[in-house]
Amino acid sequence: MPSVEPIPKTDPLMPVAYALHHVSQETDDTFTLVLEPKDGRSPESFQPGQFSMVWTFGAGEVPISISGDPSDAAHLTYTIRSVGPATRALVSAEAGTSVGVRGPFGRGWPVDAARERDVVIVAGGIGLAPLRPVIYRVLANRNEYDRPTILYGARRPADVLFREELVSWS
Repeated sequence: MPSVEPIPKTDPLMPVAYALHHVSQETDDTFTLVLEPKDGRSPESFQPGQFSMVWTFGAGEVPISISGDPSDAAHLTYTIRSVGPATRALVSAEAGTSVGVRGPFGRGWPVDAARERDVVIVAGGIGLAPLRPVIYRVLANRNEYDRPTILYGARRPADVLFREELVSWS
């Protein structure tokens, strides 16, 4: 029988065990999850615009855009709406709960191509979540970009995400 080499931990098709660090409620039905690897290593790096498959035991797997800071070497952050079995299980989980993460997937956005140019970010409702890493990247490297502009709206004032950050970004 031929020997089989173990799949490296960086294989995006193999889930990596993470622990739920904490959950923050953003609106009535939208939550931000912060995960940390259970094995103590740093999460896979990601580019703004990429997503992961997040799996919760007994409830399934769901694709979620990464909504955290790409420079955070300790956590992966996701902002989700609680609408199905997997997302309901994730938002109701307690700190320390194990979840599986595959990815990141997708090509990401060409943020570097906007260097020395104005950057206009347009989002509505939960659509701000996948754009948040772009905002973090541009603001962290502010000297490399011309004028950043964020145009954001929500159906109702109660649906506005990341209120404190929006104020700090203005």
